[in-house]
Amino acid sequence: MEDIFDSLLNLEDSHLKEGFDEGYRDGLIAGKEEGKQVGLKTGFEVGEELGFYRGCVDIWNSAIAIDPTRFSSRVQKAIRQMEELIEKYPLTEPENESVQEVMNGLRLKFRAVCASMGRGEKGKMLKSMLACCKVYISESRNRAALDSIERAAKLFPEVPIINKFEDKTYNRVGYTLVTELASKSPSDPCPMKTAVFAMVKAAFENIDLESHSGSHPRTGVVDHICFHPLLHASLDQAAAVAKSLGSDVGYSLQVPTFLYGAAHKGGRTLDAVRRELGYFKPNDNGNLWTGGPNAESLALEPDVGPTQVAEAKGVIVIGATRWVDNYNVPVFSTDIASVRKIAKRVSGRGGGLPSVQAMALAHGETVIEVACNLLEPNKVGGERVQLEVERLAKEEGIAVGKGYFTDLAQEKIIESYLRSSSFL
Repeated sequence: MEDIFDSLLNLEDSHLKEGFDEGYRDGLIAGKEEGKQVGLKTGFEVGEELGFYRGCVDIWNSAIAIDPTRFSSRVQKAIRQMEELIEKYPLTEPENESVQEVMNGLRLKFRAVCASMGRGEKGKMLKSMLACCKVYISESRNRAALDSIERAAKLFPEVPIINKFEDKTYNRVGYTLVTELASKSPSDPCPMKTAVFAMVKAAFENIDLESHSGSHPRTGVVDHICFHPLLHASLDQAAAVAKSLGSDVGYSLQVPTFLYGAAHKGGRTLDAVRRELGYFKPNDNGNLWTGGPNAESLALEPDVGPTQVAEAKGVIVIGATRWVDNYNVPVFSTDIASVRKIAKRVSGRGGGLPSVQAMALAHGETVIEVACNLLEPNKVGGERVQLEVERLAKEEGIAVGKGYFTDLAQEKIIESYLRSSSFL
């Protein structure tokens, strides 16, 4: 009996092995064929997409060759970057780890170029009217306060914080937010305004200006808010958001609010408002700004809100302008008078570089920075400012370090927003 059962078990094992071997052989053949078809299909799709991008780049380059001014410098730069990515794609190495990274970069650059030209991938107009808002808050050492402000912003995912710049020496933080502007009625709710208002409210609730100290000038807990139009948005659209926010802050939060740029009926400048408010004059030890404003009454009547200032809150300045870059150059000196002289000579106001505003700010014990606003960065950029500061500092016998921007470049901000799921 045992022999019979052993034979049956051996027969079953034999059948199982034969079935497995046969299935394996058939699966191997079918798998190779299926893999071949999938590979051909994927390869075709990749080649088709790369060919499409190459064709677009060639056409755009031909248009630029005929008319070099046809596209903006930002668009031309993105086209060059697309061409570099196409050349970089490892066509003969499909398993190369950079394949997906390069393709994702190409797709992003293509969307950015299309958005800048006002066209979708199939030639349709994009509603690519973006607004950028920069919010400068007089605090960087109080982590709990900054967390509260950022939590308020995160309640509005359609208005992402694209960049954050903190400086503990200045005791100041700058947030950069971007959103798409609706092409509907101006009276429609604006998520940008709502998000920024929530951040401002959180800042006033968590920061006391009377206990604040830093080496950067400020007039309030929320020192400055500026709106910039991006892509096909207009300055008037940005100004409308700024004015609406100013009204809400002034009346609802009872904070004296000053408008400037396109948000102000007279178009006054930011530095004009600041000079009237004594912004550029340190009130502690010659280099520091400490506590709230000294006077309850203001030298300049606010556009919105009360005429009396609360020392714990200060005042707020809100405006709308074309793009502005901020570029700071470290000077290795403790002689504030000499660096102020350099800053004045660099600035347009002092007969230096046009469209450049500059001031000297202590940044630690051994460094003073020439902090610059570049009002027309396409004409006078950071490199030119750097060279001019180096030239003037050399005359004073002072060493200079490499400068830095306090925010991303305009095109990087647009790309970062386009990468977000809220737009794509």
